[in-house]
Amino acid sequence: MQIKDKKNKKIKISNIDDLNKELKLKGYNLEISDYDKFKEGFIKTFNISNELFNKIYKTINEESISYKVSDINDFIRYIKNITIFEYEHKKLCEKISKMKRLHIDRVEYDRIPSTQDDVEHILKVIEETKKFISKKINDEGKRKLEFLEEEINKDYVYAKDIELLKRMLIFNNENVNEEYDENNQIKTLFIEVPEEIGFAYVKAEKGTVEYHQHIKSYIPRMKRLIKNLDKYIIEEEKGTFKINQSIAIQDSVNMAVALFNDMEFRAVSGKNDIENSCTLIPLGQDYFKSCKVNKLGKLGIGYNRVNDSEKKIIEEIHKLITKGKLKAEGDFTLYSKWEPCPSCYYVISQFIEKYPKINLKVMYYKEYGEK
Repeated sequence: MQIKDKKNKKIKISNIDDLNKELKLKGYNLEISDYDKFKEGFIKTFNISNELFNKIYKTINEESISYKVSDINDFIRYIKNITIFEYEHKKLCEKISKMKRLHIDRVEYDRIPSTQDDVEHILKVIEETKKFISKKINDEGKRKLEFLEEEINKDYVYAKDIELLKRMLIFNNENVNEEYDENNQIKTLFIEVPEEIGFAYVKAEKGTVEYHQHIKSYIPRMKRLIKNLDKYIIEEEKGTFKINQSIAIQDSVNMAVALFNDMEFRAVSGKNDIENSCTLIPLGQDYFKSCKVNKLGKLGIGYNRVNDSEKKIIEEIHKLITKGKLKAEGDFTLYSKWEPCPSCYYVISQFIEKYPKINLKVMYYKEYGEK
């Protein structure tokens, strides 16, 4: 326990004296009484820009905030991230400044409970399949999934990004209404966009560890919104805009990349507009049967996983085999960000039965419930 306490120990920096004390404790010989020498030495020692030094110096001399950090480098990162966060916040506010009203739709299937299917026979098949083909991912698979995720981050928006936008707009805003369309299972937020948006929506006090964690997570979300939000917005009338949050990439979305016969296949669950990726084959036109699975991974309840990444890849490979473009033999490696859900394992079991000469193995990065 003593080792853990030592590792988690934090320091507080709230003024130039606190900073000077930490510098001396760590053996840095920087004289704060001579501003020019201190600035030159600090920039050189910590390899930071002139602009960042100015922000740090202004912070510790003009603000009455105590920053809880691990060390001086953590303090520098904190101030740097505040600078980036406030800059991206300003850019995002400028981007949405033309909006007077914003309506945000989101499908909420879970409000209406579905019936439990009889899946005992399928569960046995799934357990046998998992036992022989599944294991944790290797470095090659991690790299391929990370590359796909980086590519997606450049051009798309996640549901959590829109959740952040909603938080910015509705915090301390009394002009917000909500409706639910039971027939279409859609919840709509009607938001009067504030003329000014401050930083109070950050769920912590500036200077705390939690504040730093929040803004670090907000920065990439804001960047995606600034770059890609236009793809998700429709102007219904002058000053009134609409976003369909359900077409954004869901937060816990699975991504998969497969290698088979010197070809690479990839897919993203629930998304069919990702460039060079396998897409949904509609129910009735697909070959392999999928099942209902809920968000907790329970089979036979929830919604049909026809649009899952693993199923889309397997359907595409099956289609190419039937057209004679691929041989029905060889090694097939399926890399998945999340362990396949029961429906996908069932689809995989059908594929194995259909193509016994194909050696299929599944390698996944994260298990259900893992963060």
